[in-house]
Amino acid sequence: MINSLPAFWAVIPAAGVGARMAADRPKQYLQLGGRTILEHSLGCFLDHPSLKGLVVSLAVDDPYWPNLASVNDPRIQRVDGGAERSGSVLNALLHLHAQGADDEDWVLVHDAARPNLSREDLDKLLDELADDPVGGLLAVPARDTLKRVDKHGRVVETVDRS
Repeated sequence: MINSLPAFWAVIPAAGVGARMAADRPKQYLQLGGRTILEHSLGCFLDHPSLKGLVVSLAVDDPYWPNLASVNDPRIQRVDGGAERSGSVLNALLHLHAQGADDEDWVLVHDAARPNLSREDLDKLLDELADDPVGGLLAVPARDTLKRVDKHGRVVETVDRS
């Protein structure tokens, strides 16, 4: 690992309503181990010493965010989300640009409903991409069996994971 990981910004799109989840609230606000999924997702970034700041994109009328302890963290900036995830990310990027983020700064985009990002994986990503001019994607191998379906929802094949 390099001695000095690059400084970075984090963008957390969190404006989704989680319709497929069929819960009484968006999935990022469901409880997991005494905290919301969103708080877990924010935590890995907020605990990292190379974080410059974090922008969370929220639904305009989000009634849950004001109740989180994270709302008072000065490293977190809130912007309105877009109609789609891409609009939420764009709004956050435009906000970072307006706030003076450098063109050379790294921006990591992480979904609010993915709470299992480890510090080790985050450090490895930053380390691997420290001198990369383009960027990268953090992924893990699929362990589950994957099925491909046709337009009618019928299984047509098992996806080879090797």
